[in-house]
Amino acid sequence: MKEKEYPRQKPCSGIQFPYFEKIIGEHIPPNRLCNNTLSKVEMHFPNGRVISTRFPMLNFMRDTFDEWLCCLAQSYGAEFRDGCSFKDFEELDDGVIIHLEMNEGAEDIRAKYVVDATGMRPAIRRKLRKSDGFQNGSTGAALNYYFIANGNLESDKLYQFWNIEYNNMMFAWIYNKMLSDGNDYWVIGTGYDRDIYQRLDNFFDHIKEFYHLRNVKIVKKEGYSSSMSFTDEERIWLGERNFLMVGDAAGLIDLTRGVGMDAAALSGRLAAKAIGLFQTSGKPAIEVYSQLMKKLVGQTRKNQRRGILSFKTNEELQAFLDKNMLKMGVNMFVQSLFNRVRSGESQVMLP
Repeated sequence: MKEKEYPRQKPCSGIQFPYFEKIIGEHIPPNRLCNNTLSKVEMHFPNGRVISTRFPMLNFMRDTFDEWLCCLAQSYGAEFRDGCSFKDFEELDDGVIIHLEMNEGAEDIRAKYVVDATGMRPAIRRKLRKSDGFQNGSTGAALNYYFIANGNLESDKLYQFWNIEYNNMMFAWIYNKMLSDGNDYWVIGTGYDRDIYQRLDNFFDHIKEFYHLRNVKIVKKEGYSSSMSFTDEERIWLGERNFLMVGDAAGLIDLTRGVGMDAAALSGRLAAKAIGLFQTSGKPAIEVYSQLMKKLVGQTRKNQRRGILSFKTNEELQAFLDKNMLKMGVNMFVQSLFNRVRSGESQVMLP
């Protein structure tokens, strides 16, 4: 495993459901979680309706959490390279040679299989598949402001605002996080395919008025953009030959669910299982991996087809929510119960 920067700060919700620990196979140490515990979700719909429900969540920052994951992998025997980046690869009859650029010099690593977990800008995938699932320029961006304020926000809640004026990819959000200075801050964010700063500023103005915020001070801004085509049928691609894609690199981005680290962790676990089964059965790992991933890929494709990006107005979004919210809520409750008895690799992603 290799990292360009370790530990790295990454714009990400850092929110997961309790079954995430089952997929990893370990409990996350308390010192790798934020001070603040999230136990409720408050959803605001386009027609003004508000629903609040209890739902426990794991709340962490990606730099401290990813550092722990790297340490965990090393404790199980993984070799780790820090301060390096992918340069190129060569395919051999019996494997792959990966060329890395290091802070000092270069290194070539020979492997039977390569698992690409390099996120929404996967260099190996782009080299293998050219532009399939991507386009020139940005397809959308996400932006967060971290701030302090006095007002009526409740620290144990994740606030979701379903409104195309604020976010035309999923929901706009606000909740409480801990930054590297050890202090708690509110984070407000959104995603949009254009005018991202204007969209977030408009949302922030609404939040300030709705929750009577005062003494507001922004302490940090972060964001990212993507060239991945979220509506492209070619977006989800698990790899070929000796290359296995996992997480965002595989296109397993689910804007309908609003979370992705659980799918990334599950795909990584199943990729490792596929490689292990190759060693015992001789069946190509990519074939085994594709079979193991059928349920997760099917769920992601289904949500891709009904994503918010397909709605042009809040009226269309509200009609979708009215039709599906009860069904999704019941399904989420049932699957949560079943996930308690399912194995780590059989978890069903929620919501």
